[in-house]
Parts: sequence; C-alpha cells; structure tokens
Amino acid sequence: MVKVFKLVIAGPYGAGKTTFVKTLSEVVPIETDVPAPGKSTTVAFDYGKIRVNDIVVHLFGIPGQERFNFLWRIIARGMHAYIFMVDSSSLESVKSAIFMYNYFTSTFPTTPHVVAANKQDIAKVDINNVRMILGVKPDIKVVPLIAINKKMVLETLVVLLDEVHRLMYGSSFQQGNSHGTGNEKTLM
Repeated sequence: MVKVFKLVIAGPYGAGKTTFVKTLSEVVPIETDVPAPGKSTTVAFDYGKIRVNDIVVHLFGIPGQERFNFLWRIIARGMHAYIFMVDSSSLESVKSAIFMYNYFTSTFPTTPHVVAANKQDIAKVDINNVRMILGVKPDIKVVPLIAINKKMVLETLVVLLDEVHRLMYGSSFQQGNSHGTGNEKTLM
C-alpha cells in the first residue's frame, strides 16, 4: 500500500529551500520564483514529489520572507513533518532564521522536524552553533546539508523519515522499510 506524506521545507529567504526541492524531486518541480536583488525569491511555494519505498513524499517549499508569512500556516496545514533550513554561510543568516523557527515550533509544537544547516561547503557557522542560536531542543536533530548535493539531500530526508517513524512506531524507518516495490529510491 502506498502512503502519502506531506513534507514542508521551511526557512528564511535564501536558505536554499527551492534548491532542496529541485534537487530531490523526481518530477519537474513547480516554482513560483520571481527576480529579486542578486537572486530570486519564492512568492507562493515550490512543489516537488519523490517516492521513497512505499511512501510518496509531496515536497512543499514555502516562501521565507516575512511579508509572505500569511502563507506559512496555509501551506503547512496537514503536513506530516517539516525540514527547517538555515543558511549556515554567515552568522547573520542563521540569526535571521530565529523568528521563523520560533513561529514554526510554537505554531506546530507536535509536528516532527529536523533542522538542516545548508551551505556547509562555505559554512561559517557549524551545526552546534546553529542549534544554540536557534534554541533547538536537544531531541531535535540538526544535520549538515549542501542542497545541491543529491546524496546529502536524500540523507536529510531519511533522517527526517527516521524521526517520524521512530515517533510513530518506536523503530527506524530504514529498519521498518527493508522491503520495496522495485521502483523506489535506494537510500543508503
């Protein structure tokens, strides 16, 4: 039986959410980016999809600018989990994530999530400092990420799915999904 899983990729402007969705999606992603100074910005959401074993994961990257915060709750409605991404290439970028991270943890306090410290190839802030700056609880995983690296993106997804599976069933996702249909992505 195929299960459907809604995953939200949240984080401030420039964290790499669109890149994450594009790197992970098996279908051509839907993007709502418009030009912005120096890069583009998402104004509605990004959408992609990937199948992992017997789970179809629908990926929703939300806009990171606070002026679009009315969309955060709308897009997050019905999510099973979220990945909160931060740009770890500068201290200012990590600090700019505090408001949005607090919003998500207070608005969705029981929703499983992991924090992904993106841009680890040029990181100025390590994952332990990301944890401290954002005030991430000890039981929440903070993982290193380079969103253009498919292997790291898949590993981030597996860490999240493991966490969700552990909370729901008390065991690892990878242990519980050793069988497959032959069409699934090979993880690990």
